[in-house]
Amino acid sequence: MFFRGIDKRIRALEIKLDLRACNCRKEQLTLYHSSADLENILRIGCAVHVFRYVREVSWAPLSMPLDIGDRPLCSCPPSATRDWLEGKRSTLTEEEHAQECATWEQALSQDPKEQMRVEGLWKNYCKLKRSQK
Repeated sequence: MFFRGIDKRIRALEIKLDLRACNCRKEQLTLYHSSADLENILRIGCAVHVFRYVREVSWAPLSMPLDIGDRPLCSCPPSATRDWLEGKRSTLTEEEHAQECATWEQALSQDPKEQMRVEGLWKNYCKLKRSQK
């Protein structure tokens, strides 16, 4: 009975420490723009677990902002829509809006080699994750 109380207190401390230093993505979706971005995101470790756990990844168009912690890893050219969504500027002009729509159309016809690279990165990550358990 005495040890049960200690176990609870130790667990509470572990949870507090995890919340401060853990950057795992066990509960949230991780967005990426390109395979280069995904590779950079998956390469980051966790201060608590050493291996950073990422639950799910999804492609996002260049105009969508990444998670605030991943933005420095983005290798994409600047985007007026992304800047607007991040609160860095006012609304888009008609010309900027048309340009962004064209960018989305181009992105939707994504290069199959890029998709294969993403699939390979994810498979390698999942293999590494299984070996960490």
